[in-house]
Amino acid sequence: MTNFLKKHQLVITSAFLCLLALHIASTSTKGIGGTIITGKLISAITSPVQYGITSATKGIKSIWASYIYLINVNRENALLKNNMEKLKQENNQLQEAVFLNNRLKELLTFKQDLTAATEAADVIGIENSGWIKTITINKGISDGIKRDMVILTPLGIAGRIIDAQPTTSKALLVTDPRCAIDVIVQRTRIKGIAEGNGVDRLILKYARHEDDIQVGDILISSGLGGIFPKGMVVGEIVRVEKGEDNFFMDIEAKPSADLKRLEEVMVITGNNSLAPSPIVSMPNR
Repeated sequence: MTNFLKKHQLVITSAFLCLLALHIASTSTKGIGGTIITGKLISAITSPVQYGITSATKGIKSIWASYIYLINVNRENALLKNNMEKLKQENNQLQEAVFLNNRLKELLTFKQDLTAATEAADVIGIENSGWIKTITINKGISDGIKRDMVILTPLGIAGRIIDAQPTTSKALLVTDPRCAIDVIVQRTRIKGIAEGNGVDRLILKYARHEDDIQVGDILISSGLGGIFPKGMVVGEIVRVEKGEDNFFMDIEAKPSADLKRLEEVMVITGNNSLAPSPIVSMPNR
């Protein structure tokens, strides 16, 4: 028997170890057994890997979600900005429409007060270089416009036509030195000539030192000369000083028409002697 065990010692030992291994692998006894040991061993080995994979997955999901979120936010912001710009443009267009409507109503009311035939026109060009002060309007010979016809605004005289083409015309503004208007000081009826100073004012010429002219006096057209109808506001006196020649005064007036904001004007196409009712005061602007 002893010889048998010694002879087959290796086989017996191997078989015993195999049985022990099978027992350990198959047993479910608490605290021991292959399942628990193997599970713990596998868990110990795979947990760091699983944790790393899980963390990486969560990180990728978080980054992706943030990226997608930012893209959506940027798109929404771009859309909102675009909508805001459209609303601003629409608002500006509505405001311009309101302003235009108000100006046209003012022109229509002014036209109804005139006794002469008139033609409304839009200002499409402005020349303001050096001493030259002219505008171009979108009405011409085909609309009955002729040379020396007067252009007006509801505030007063703006100038006169100096060149008429088939569909456009050029007008000389009252501030151009080539423009001269026979005027009367409304308060005292003193006469003089209002000429442009080439900038933004009128010079009242031939007023003597003894003439009663004060700052704030209104200049109206006298009707002399056959171009400008009588009784229309031309300007308001803003400076009165003694002249260097000790005979004539140095007097400046600001034009009644707001020449820096001309957009629409009226052209008197009828008989210039048919003047509107005299304007007794210069309108505020």
